[in-house]
Amino acid sequence: MNLIYFSIFFGKEVSGVQKKILAQVKNLNILGINAVVFSITGTDDNSPPLQNVNKIIITTLECNSPKNFFDKIKRVHIRDDAFKNIIETLKSDEILYTRIPTPSGRMAKILKNPRRCKIVVEYQTIEPRENRLNRNYLSLIYDFLYGDDIRTYTDGIVGVTDEITRYEAACSGNPPKPHITIGNGIDVDSVMVRTYSRFTGKELRLLCVANVNRWHGLDRLIRGLATYRGSIPVTLNIVGDGAELPHLKKLSNDFNLTDRVFFHGIKTGNDLDYFFNTSHIAVGSLGIHRKGLTQTSELKAREYCARGIPYILACADPDFPEDFPFIHRILPDESPVNIEEVVEFARNVCEDPGHPQKMREYAGKHLDWSVKMTALKSFLETLEEESTQNRA
Repeated sequence: MNLIYFSIFFGKEVSGVQKKILAQVKNLNILGINAVVFSITGTDDNSPPLQNVNKIIITTLECNSPKNFFDKIKRVHIRDDAFKNIIETLKSDEILYTRIPTPSGRMAKILKNPRRCKIVVEYQTIEPRENRLNRNYLSLIYDFLYGDDIRTYTDGIVGVTDEITRYEAACSGNPPKPHITIGNGIDVDSVMVRTYSRFTGKELRLLCVANVNRWHGLDRLIRGLATYRGSIPVTLNIVGDGAELPHLKKLSNDFNLTDRVFFHGIKTGNDLDYFFNTSHIAVGSLGIHRKGLTQTSELKAREYCARGIPYILACADPDFPEDFPFIHRILPDESPVNIEEVVEFARNVCEDPGHPQKMREYAGKHLDWSVKMTALKSFLETLEEESTQNRA
């Protein structure tokens, strides 16, 4: 089986999404699927080259970071051109796989045309809800006009949570349409298990590593720190970039927390390892409910588990049982985080010096991309078998 993973990389750093795509393709190849990444980049995209995967990369000035609305339209047009050209070259035993594409009238028309290959789309969110949260009203309109065409005229749906999968299948107008839920994973061997940082009760160090958006809910944590009156000092280190950072910085300023909330920007390699090694508890998403969702399959939680750092979370994650001892669950609402409860969680979970290795072992058995892609391979093979039977 041949698979083209159609993706557009934009950005100055290697993102979690890019790492995911590369890990997916690498593991599909290991499982015997001839998978290739097709990527369009701008000349101003200085991300490191894709390593250890078969790839087709087109770099063009027209795909540089958009400076205005017309640049965005131009970039979508280039995307649609490439999408159409690839479909026309693929045969009946080949699959085009892509993440949620930005809907457009032209893409809808392309998908309605006869083709030989199968097209499978992976969904990480319920787009209209996220677009409303981000006030991305143009994308909301495009999804209203053309989003269901993508759901309807593609051949398979992969969702990262059951909630997302059910929504996308229902919007396709054909709920029995081939679909599967495969939660996000991690290349476990790509990160180091952290050096255990003993919690002595003198200071609690919290860590969030993310491209920070409103649904991460860090404002809940900052408001919790503002009302905390406990005897143990608690600090929060935020590592990463994101649209929500200006608001969080203002909030920490307003609450006079600049000596307890620190913003470090993007860190990689040894610099990132340092934060994991010196922190006690990590912070998962505390505001997924703002998207109107009850489940998450966030990439950073997989890294937390693979590195062996317990964390707090405010929603369900289907890859972890409710009684998973290394997650402190809080209510999915707008209340400030109860810091006293977080301190008590840290005290209990850190009593076991072997907790980092236990979390690492769980990640290897349940979260590694080798496990996730085995499920995807079976799904793709079923699609191919159905296609063969229909041709017969």
